[in-house]
Amino acid sequence: MAKTAEELVSGVVNLISLPEIFIRVSQVLEDPNHNAKQLGDIISHDPALTARILRIVNSAYYSLAVKIELVSRAVSVVGEDDLRNLILATSAVETFKRIPNQLLDIDLFWRHSVHTGIVSRLLSRHCNILHGERLFIAGMLHDIGKLVLYYKEPKLSQEVLLEAAESDGVLYSAEKEVIGFTHADVGGALIDAWKLADTLKDVVTYHHTPLKARKYPMETAIVHIANCVVNAIGPDAIIDQHLLDESPDFEPETLKITGLDLSILPDVMDKAWEQAAEVLDIICPKV
Repeated sequence: MAKTAEELVSGVVNLISLPEIFIRVSQVLEDPNHNAKQLGDIISHDPALTARILRIVNSAYYSLAVKIELVSRAVSVVGEDDLRNLILATSAVETFKRIPNQLLDIDLFWRHSVHTGIVSRLLSRHCNILHGERLFIAGMLHDIGKLVLYYKEPKLSQEVLLEAAESDGVLYSAEKEVIGFTHADVGGALIDAWKLADTLKDVVTYHHTPLKARKYPMETAIVHIANCVVNAIGPDAIIDQHLLDESPDFEPETLKITGLDLSILPDVMDKAWEQAAEVLDIICPKV
């Protein structure tokens, strides 16, 4: 058994490396003289990715007034960073198809992840933060450490699931007790190994313990709230400002950090359901 999350990730990072197209797009974006056509040309070499990107850009997720038919035009409309995040979102699903997972329903996993990403993005609009679109990818990847942890340590993870079921149901507490670190730690280590943004690493590492996030407390708090909201919604749940009153995982201080009033939830979730249906069909066609 790995002693740390970093050791666990180092043993699997080659199997779940970032796809070449994401790396190439990132390299182009680092060149101050790049242009939208260069990005479009790279992405266009992957017809399936091109189709997914254009479908998302033309979906309710963006609700654009005109139809976008070229990737180079999509770059101009949605912005370069957003386009890179959409590539990362679609690539992440493909990347993790390579590793088997017996302990979770992968369709439900991605459904939860996409919903959390979309709710995070919608909540961010009420928080007056710049470039809130990045909250989608942060929300979508918040639980990515579970896929690595369950693959590398299936027996211990089974113990964790049993322990959580018999106690308060808070998974990360059981992980800490049984394994010594959590899926959030593993996810943060993976984001670090992938050399992705510090914001993303902070959010993924502290999405269950948002008050520990020192660099990006606002972004972490938003994803924490979104994750708790998505977890709290069941067939009998009433979506209103009291939705998280009984949530064992929710940290109320995050409402002060973000300035959010949960009375916005009915409106947010109406939009989220509409957007998520299309995005799931595009990113995770089997979900």
